[in-house]
Amino acid sequence: MPFTRHSQLQILAAAGFLPCILALWTIPDRETLFTILLCSVVSAAGGWITKAIIPVVKAATLRANLSGLDINKKGSEAGTKRIPESLGLAPGVVFLVCVILFQMLHYYDVASVLDAAASFGRTSTNHSLGISQSWLTNYNAALATICFMLFLGFADDVLDIPWRVKLTLPLLASLPLVVAYGDSTTVVIPKPFRSFTGLPEALELGIFYKVYMVMMAIFCTNAINILAGVNGLEAGQTFVISCAVLFLNITELSGPAGLIPYLRDGHLFSLYIMLPLATTTFGLLTFNWYPSQVFVGDTFTYFAGMAFAVAGILGHQTETMLLFFIPQILNFLYSVPQLFKLVPCPRHRLPRYDPQTGLLHPTPNWNLVNLALQIAGPCSEQQLCVRILVFQAACCCVAFAARHALTGVYK
Repeated sequence: MPFTRHSQLQILAAAGFLPCILALWTIPDRETLFTILLCSVVSAAGGWITKAIIPVVKAATLRANLSGLDINKKGSEAGTKRIPESLGLAPGVVFLVCVILFQMLHYYDVASVLDAAASFGRTSTNHSLGISQSWLTNYNAALATICFMLFLGFADDVLDIPWRVKLTLPLLASLPLVVAYGDSTTVVIPKPFRSFTGLPEALELGIFYKVYMVMMAIFCTNAINILAGVNGLEAGQTFVISCAVLFLNITELSGPAGLIPYLRDGHLFSLYIMLPLATTTFGLLTFNWYPSQVFVGDTFTYFAGMAFAVAGILGHQTETMLLFFIPQILNFLYSVPQLFKLVPCPRHRLPRYDPQTGLLHPTPNWNLVNLALQIAGPCSEQQLCVRILVFQAACCCVAFAARHALTGVYK
C-alpha cells in the first residue's frame, strides 16, 4: 500500500467523521445541536480512554493466556507471536459508560443550560429534550441488552462455546429489550404491497413484532461475527457502518423529522448509540489495524452487532439499517452452504497465506473474504481489508441513494 499505517487510519477517520461534523451544522434546532455537541465531547473522550486502556487490558489478557496466533501470517515470524484476544472488552465497557452519561444529559432539560448561555446566542427554539418514562424504560432496557451481549461475547471467548449454541446467545441477550419494549408494534405497509394485496396502510403485528426484534438481534450480532478473519476487518466494518448510521441520524434531524418529537427521539436514541460506538471502535482500530497488535474477539463482534440491532429497533430504522448491512447479508447468503454443513466447514474459513510472497490466496471456503480474492486476485492482508471496507462504504452510499429514491414511493 502507498500509505503508511498511520496515514491509512487518518484517512479512515476523516472519511467517517468529517461528513458527520459538516452535517451537524445543518441542524436548525439549537437545543438539539447543543445536546449532540455535548455527547460528541463525551464520545471523543471515550475514544481517547479506549485507546489509553487497551495496553492495560492487553497485558491482563496475556497474563490470563487469552491469546492466539495470527493464522494469516502462518509460516512467517509474525505468525509465531502470541496476540492478545478479547480486546473488545475495552471499547465495550467505555461505550456503556458513555451511553449512561448520555442518559443523564438527555434527562435534564438542556433549556436551562442554553438560557445561561444566551449571551452567546444559543437559546432554546421550540421544545424541550426532557424524556418520558417509556423512553427511559426503553433506554435502560437497551443498556441491559448491550451489556448482556458484551458479557456473553466475553464468555464465548473464554469458554469457546460451540457454534450451534452461539446462535442462541443474542436471543438471551435481547430478552431485556423485548420484555421492556413499550413502543408501537404497528408497521407501515409499503405502497407497492398495498396495491396488490389489499392490506391497510398500517398493520398491527403485536407479538410478531417482538419476534422480528429478536431475529434482527440474532442477525446483526452474527453478521459482524462471520465477516471476519482479517486484521482490522471486524472493527473496520463496524466503524464504517456506525458512521453511516450517524450521518443518517444527523441529516434526518436536520429535516422535518427533527421537529416531530416521536421521530426526533428515535433518531437521537440511535445517535446516542452510534456516537460512542464509532469513537471507541476507532480507538480499538488503532491497535487492530494491520499488523494487529490485538484481536477483538467475539466480545467485540457480539457487542457491536447488538448495538446496531438496538439502534435500528429503538431508532425505528431497521429497514435502513439492513441496507447498510448489504455486505454482511451477501456474506451470510454466500456462507449458508458451509454454515448449515451442506459442504465441509472448517473451524477457520480463512485464505491461504504464501510466506514467500506475503500474499493471501483464496481457499474453497464460502465467504466474502475468499470471494474478494477470487474476483480481484491474491493480495496482501492489508489490501484485502481495505478492499472490503471500500466495498462496505460503497454499499452504504448505495443505501443512502436507495433511501432517497424510494422516499414517497416505497412508503
